[in-house]
Amino acid sequence: MEGINFIQDLAIVLLGAGIAGALCKRIGLSVIVGYLLAGIVIGPHTPPFPLILDIERIETLSHLGLVFLMFGIGLGLSLSRLRKMGISTVIATALGAFFVFNLTQLLGKGVGWTGTQTLFIAAMFMVSSSAVIAKVIRDMNLSHERSGQLALSVTVLEDVVAVVMLAVLGSQVAAVGVDSPDIGALLIALVAFVVLLVITGLLFIPRLLQRLDGKGDPELQTIVIAGLLFLVGLTAVKAGYSLALGAFLLGAVVAEMPQKPGVEKAFSGMRDMFSSVFFVAIGMMIEVNLMLGVLHWILALTLFTMVARSLSTGLALMVAGAPPRDARRAGLALMPLGEFTFVIAGLGVGAQVLVPEFYSIAVGVSILTVLLTPVINRHAEPLLGKIERAEPRLLQRTLEAYHRWLAQLGNAQAGHFWWQLSKKRLLQMTLEMLFITGLLIFSERLLSAFQQSSFGAAFQPETGSLVFWALIGVLVLVPLVAIWRHLAAMAMIFAELASTRTRIPGPLVENGVKALCALGLAYWMAHILPAESLPHWGWIVVAAVLVIILIIFSRRFIYWHSRWQNTLQDVFAEAQQVEAEPAPWLEKSGDWDIRVQEFRVPERAVSSGQRIADLHVRSQFGCTIVEIDRQGHAIIAPEPTEAIYAGDRLLLLGTPEQIDAARSGLGKLKDVDEVADFDQARLERVLVPAGPRAGGSLSELQVQRQTGVLVVGIDRAGRRIVNPAGDETINDGDEALVLGTPEQIRAFRRWLAPD
Repeated sequence: MEGINFIQDLAIVLLGAGIAGALCKRIGLSVIVGYLLAGIVIGPHTPPFPLILDIERIETLSHLGLVFLMFGIGLGLSLSRLRKMGISTVIATALGAFFVFNLTQLLGKGVGWTGTQTLFIAAMFMVSSSAVIAKVIRDMNLSHERSGQLALSVTVLEDVVAVVMLAVLGSQVAAVGVDSPDIGALLIALVAFVVLLVITGLLFIPRLLQRLDGKGDPELQTIVIAGLLFLVGLTAVKAGYSLALGAFLLGAVVAEMPQKPGVEKAFSGMRDMFSSVFFVAIGMMIEVNLMLGVLHWILALTLFTMVARSLSTGLALMVAGAPPRDARRAGLALMPLGEFTFVIAGLGVGAQVLVPEFYSIAVGVSILTVLLTPVINRHAEPLLGKIERAEPRLLQRTLEAYHRWLAQLGNAQAGHFWWQLSKKRLLQMTLEMLFITGLLIFSERLLSAFQQSSFGAAFQPETGSLVFWALIGVLVLVPLVAIWRHLAAMAMIFAELASTRTRIPGPLVENGVKALCALGLAYWMAHILPAESLPHWGWIVVAAVLVIILIIFSRRFIYWHSRWQNTLQDVFAEAQQVEAEPAPWLEKSGDWDIRVQEFRVPERAVSSGQRIADLHVRSQFGCTIVEIDRQGHAIIAPEPTEAIYAGDRLLLLGTPEQIDAARSGLGKLKDVDEVADFDQARLERVLVPAGPRAGGSLSELQVQRQTGVLVVGIDRAGRRIVNPAGDETINDGDEALVLGTPEQIRAFRRWLAPD
């Protein structure tokens, strides 16, 4: 009967989530709100009787939901996409989280929270809801404005902040009773673990997926990826972090593979189902009576969150170089909290760091911020006007001077030559140092696993430790030799520049820099090497063995390091090659004589800042702007009122002649080295039926405004019309070639159907 009861519980959870989610989506709310409400209704704390019989099993399934949810987020946040965000956006996101953290620390001291409690509550407030913010920006028609672009970029990167905080909090939970956590040490260990896991994944997972591709069995690939997902999650737990971190990292690694679309499609159903169970399980923990009892806390923390988040993110964007008005406008859009708030609250309550009432507080604050953010943003302009009028003139002049200084700094040429020669080496060296740090920090846990394995059990304890550290030493020597080679090369470059500008001899500068670097490496290794793992004589033996290996195989080490670097570069190059292929939806155009090509709008282009309608792209050049990528945010089938800006990446559709004409007429558009994520659109052929729409012109019917699709071609009895003008009609029996999202194309078909 237990199995039958479990099936009954699961059926109630899924049906409740589906019904509540559909109702919330219908009235314009996030489906997550519906899942939470469903959990409250069917949970054990809601009278007259509980509908769920076995809550513990539902909670077990909710952990699966968390794993799939984080894996999906990792797939959407590939390493390449994060690299495209730009350093200023990364700095703004990190600073915003830092400001929110410190404001929450002040609040915690004022109300008497412990250090650990404040850490959890600050983490709840540091991350926004990307889904809600994207909807607000779309509804407020801000996607074409700088403020909307900034808000979208920041909210995407805040998912990374959430994963970092989950890992830090997971480590903190293990240290029960610690009220003053060493955040710096936790972050260093976390970054080292992330680099270690990501580099290992990039070295082995591509080869595994390539072999599975060769077998041509998608089912086998899905099974293996699911096994890896749980294995990597378990590895993160064993390292002292959370399942969420491991799942996210595997998703980010797989996102760099050519197999990403197939994996994403295979896991989308499991992710949706189990993530709904996860949010329903959170709702089941909420007691309505407790929520009413902490209503004053909900209202107070909602006010604090909205003020703290808007001020912190706005100030962070100003520091990163955004104009003050755009930064403040983006800050107002970044107020709503999302799913990570529930995850962090659940972790805190489960670890008994937070009282059970914080489930209710987290849900209440999140729902209120989601409801109030659109209202505030509708009145943002008058509010921003009042702020600017009340702002001291001295502060305005200070901000203007700061932004002028940033512009001068960006144009400065001092040290430019040395930086251009050294920046790639610095990045490689940083990754290699983090790899070594992670390997040595977690070496004691690896040693324990080695000793418990059948291979390690064959040795005496001391002999086994010597063998283990000899193997670890070989793994460390390869990147360590590479680090020294990078430092030596940078020292030589620095010495060359110094000798031309000073009277100090170049060799003296070079040897001095090398000596300082050697001392720095020794200091670093002394702090991360677990010296207590072996007696002194043991380290002497290991060091002697490594020196002999280094003397004999020094050239081989350089070769291994080159192979290691080439393998990683091949992974990213292969991912970019997949991105650079023509859009997959273009295959559905059949034998139409059209092509798509991507360009970037340069600075000071004549088209920058102008609406598509004012540029007369279709009527003057004959082609269509089918998609705009603006800082990673895709605008599919943009309306004529949409403006284009410098830095936008345009996807043009038309004949080769039409595209060449548009490229020149719009301001000498630039070719791009890498293709943006233009993968959400579809190109479909739709037969026009007899009905009220047949016979009308495109301008009269306002097809794009009514359905969202672009009509990019009409086939009328064998005559092809590419990018038809507004006065062109669509007649009964025509075959329309339309572009849009799957939902928009379905809406177009329904719109054409006879009433």
